Amino acid sequence: MKIPLSTLVLAAALLAAPLPVCAANEAAAEETRLRDMEAEIARRKQAYLQQKQLRRKQVAGTVAEPRFEKYLAKFRRKIACSAERHYPEIARGKTYGEMIVTVSILADGSFEKAHVDQGSGHKTLDEGAIDIARRAAPFDPFPPEIRRDTDALDITRTWTFTHTEEAPAAGAIDPCT
Repeated sequence: MKIPLSTLVLAAALLAAPLPVCAANEAAAEETRLRDMEAEIARRKQAYLQQKQLRRKQVAGTVAEPRFEKYLAKFRRKIACSAERHYPEIARGKTYGEMIVTVSILADGSFEKAHVDQGSGHKTLDEGAIDIARRAAPFDPFPPEIRRDTDALDITRTWTFTHTEEAPAAGAIDPCT
């Protein structure tokens, strides 16, 4: 059976034509719907966490309870690695300082929030510290000895950003490994 050339040309044109506007609109609508669903899930999780009375523990630079020592050591290494990678670019080589920051972590290791308790005097560093903490997540889930009575851990520490010309000492521990 012979197919007329005009039919072949028409078929080729239809295959090469962009999707109809309605199909493009449907794809955009589906993408918007998925984004809205993700936002709703995040909103509901946040509302749930705020509504639920989380069993919080506050720990600082000196640990009164030995069960927190190993977890805090891993937290410090993770923050140091994140700081090395995500130090604010506009401050790199120019701005240094010290601040007190509290980072809140949920039992599953997810980042809940962070805030600067005492600023460095440099807005860039203060905002950068929050970003460094957020980018360090996820943290390790709480071990059973912490999880048994803790849903959220608020870790308050002094963060010091210094400038040094020295290379790391031989044998120094790389915080990113």
